[in-house]
Amino acid sequence: HGEVMARHVRAPLLPMRLSAMLAAVVGLVGFCPAGGNWLLQCSSCVDQAYFADDKIKENVRDADLAVLMGQLKQLRVREFDHREDEFYNKFFSKRQLGIMAQEIQPIMPSAVAFLPERRWTNAKGVSNMTKNVMLLRDSHLLMAAIGSLQYLAQKAEYWDTTIEKLDKDMISVVEEQQDNRRKREQMLDQIVRTVAKVEVLQFSHTKTEEGIVRLEANVQRFKTLSDDNHAAVVLGLDDVRNRTVRQDMNIQAFKDEFRAAVEREARADLVEKRKDSEAGLEIALVKRSIERLRWEEEQKTILLREEELRKSEDHSSKLHGARVAKEMEKKKALDMELMSEQELSNMRQEDAKQKGEKELLMLRLQSDERRAEMGVQEAIEKSKIEEEAKIRAARENEDVNTRHMQAEMQEKRAQMLAAIKQTAEIASSWVYNVYSSPSNLLMGIGSIICCVGGVYLMREMAVLLREQLNKRLGRPSLVRKTNRKTFFTEASTWVLRKLRLKKQHGAEFDDVVLHPKLQEQVMRLADATRSAKKRRMPLQHAMFYGPPGTGKTMVAQRFAEYSGLEYAIMSGGDVAPLEEQAVTELHKLFTWVHRSRRGVLLFIDEADAFLASRKGTGMSESLRNALTTMLYHTGTPTSQFMLVIATNRPGDLDSAVLDRLDEAIEFGLPDMDARSQMVQLYFDMYIAKPLSISWRRPPDKEAKVAEGKRPAVADANGAKKGIPPATAPGLVPGTAPGPPAPAADPLGADVDESALKEAARRLSGFSGREISKLFTSLQTHVLYGLQRNEKGFKRLPKSMLFEVVDSKVKEHDKTAEMQVSGYNYEVQHSNPPSVPATPQRRKPMEMLPAVIAA
Repeated sequence: HGEVMARHVRAPLLPMRLSAMLAAVVGLVGFCPAGGNWLLQCSSCVDQAYFADDKIKENVRDADLAVLMGQLKQLRVREFDHREDEFYNKFFSKRQLGIMAQEIQPIMPSAVAFLPERRWTNAKGVSNMTKNVMLLRDSHLLMAAIGSLQYLAQKAEYWDTTIEKLDKDMISVVEEQQDNRRKREQMLDQIVRTVAKVEVLQFSHTKTEEGIVRLEANVQRFKTLSDDNHAAVVLGLDDVRNRTVRQDMNIQAFKDEFRAAVEREARADLVEKRKDSEAGLEIALVKRSIERLRWEEEQKTILLREEELRKSEDHSSKLHGARVAKEMEKKKALDMELMSEQELSNMRQEDAKQKGEKELLMLRLQSDERRAEMGVQEAIEKSKIEEEAKIRAARENEDVNTRHMQAEMQEKRAQMLAAIKQTAEIASSWVYNVYSSPSNLLMGIGSIICCVGGVYLMREMAVLLREQLNKRLGRPSLVRKTNRKTFFTEASTWVLRKLRLKKQHGAEFDDVVLHPKLQEQVMRLADATRSAKKRRMPLQHAMFYGPPGTGKTMVAQRFAEYSGLEYAIMSGGDVAPLEEQAVTELHKLFTWVHRSRRGVLLFIDEADAFLASRKGTGMSESLRNALTTMLYHTGTPTSQFMLVIATNRPGDLDSAVLDRLDEAIEFGLPDMDARSQMVQLYFDMYIAKPLSISWRRPPDKEAKVAEGKRPAVADANGAKKGIPPATAPGLVPGTAPGPPAPAADPLGADVDESALKEAARRLSGFSGREISKLFTSLQTHVLYGLQRNEKGFKRLPKSMLFEVVDSKVKEHDKTAEMQVSGYNYEVQHSNPPSVPATPQRRKPMEMLPAVIAA
């Protein structure tokens, strides 16, 4: 009875080694009285599941094997040590395998029970008691394992059946594929035979044509022979005619002689002779006429035979050609019908295969969804039960846990103190050994020096290696800026465009304002470049020329993005300092360009620095070689890169370079409308937004600004001056002086739209870069005023705006004059006519109190 009790009275663990627990519980039973524990007073401690008597069982039904399998999969087999000697067998190690009762309770609640209390004695004879001890039902675990085994057996049987069915299906599919392969081979054989027949027919056709050519040659030769015969017959007829004339002459002579003879001799025999002679003459005339008729009939017969022969040959050749064409059409129709039947068969097989795969995939998805739902529900229930069990166990065993934690803290503290003491002893022994021996001290100092030197050497070698890798694998040194992207960057850009967080492709010029003619020219070239890139056609090279600061670099970047190309920006001034290495770097540049998958727009700024004309005597040999290298790489049309050069002096370029260019686009200075848009844009960018200073707009434009709709204009140095490319200004070529300036507004008036338009009118001849720098200078004036006035202000006086505008206009005119005639030094007076530096401008600051915001 004690051994049977030991199978049920367990701690919160179920060890695999039951013998150790049996021995421990037997000892416990010997020390405890029979009335001390209610569990010892039971009539029978054997689990009822082990009895096979069905008379004492009711509500018998089949268990859910899938649930048992899921519960069994969630069980965790642990490895643990016993803290007390009562809980393990002395013949084995303290380390044992088992299942935690707290973990199995939320999974199998019916397999765990609670004992009100449990008393046991340790190896020292001390009696201990634990309340609310969990008891595992090993028969439940055994039956769950048997049910899971049955579930796996059913699954295995289903899997075997399914695999057999799949094998049969695969065999049929393979047979069908082999049948299709045989049909394809037969079709290929028929095609080969058809091709061979076509070749034979072509050979026969060629032979027939050769026979026709020979026949035509024979006909021509026959015609020539006939002409020769005709000429011979004509000559014969002439000869006959001559002979006939001679005969007529002879006959006439004979007649004369005969008459004379008749006259001389009137004899009867002479009369008979004359009659005979006349009869012979008539016979000769008749024969000659008969011969002439026969020769004419023979000529007609020959011509008719030749005509019939020619018609017969033509008719036979036409019949032969028609027969061959009809046979070819029949063969072609049969081949097309066979191929269509084969394609229909393949399509039916593919449809059946796809349908089967789709059904199988749907079944798998439904099964995965049901499994996932069951898993989620089980996890939720498990987490709830686990949390409730942990809370209840912690609340009931609070005193035991407290004592356990205190014991663990004391043990850890003792271990920590021992470790610190041992570490201190080891360190002191090391220090004593180092300082007690000079050799050890020298060795330690040398080791430290070697470590420091090694770290420094490794850092320098890493820097050198990085530089070499950048030279050989990175972008060329001539490229200052590029937008070449990796695969992950392109993928992120595609995702941002799909999420509407970045502008879509094709909207690069939507926020750029250009002159209509310039816009038409740029968009035409951009669309042509994009179409040529899609069709892998050669790309055109272009030249952007115009005054500085007119948007050439920005338009080139937008042009490349719109066309789907990568752009690489280099400066012509970087080539000359390279000297002999310029040719090598240019070769590296074009090698790097040809490695691009999307194509590259190579933009050369200040191209006249090394692409100048070779007629001048000041060009060095290295620059001449660099120019020749550039001409070599751009001499052949290519679809890999597009060359765009920018220059302020197009007349200085070499004629061979100009010959390489397909388009030349001029970027002029902005006109009045473009300057007005620039002034409003830069005022909002540098003054209104960062300094919270507003300006009066008309009601319709106030609504547009509130909605964020603001026109953008192009600026050449948008990226260099901190202007975002999405709001970079566009430029319109051509400038025109405005009307005379109106009278200035009263002192202290706020800046409004009319004031900004007046400022734009005064800035005639300014580029986008100069307008940007003007408002940067105005920002410094405003910041200086804010430092002197702590309250700040919400409006900007017109006088301050016009003072900065007039100052910049004078600087602009003076710069233009210096470029023409040079600079003459002048003596600075106390009140110089020119505008003083920004910190010395007192007059605008004195007016600020009048416009301070309430």
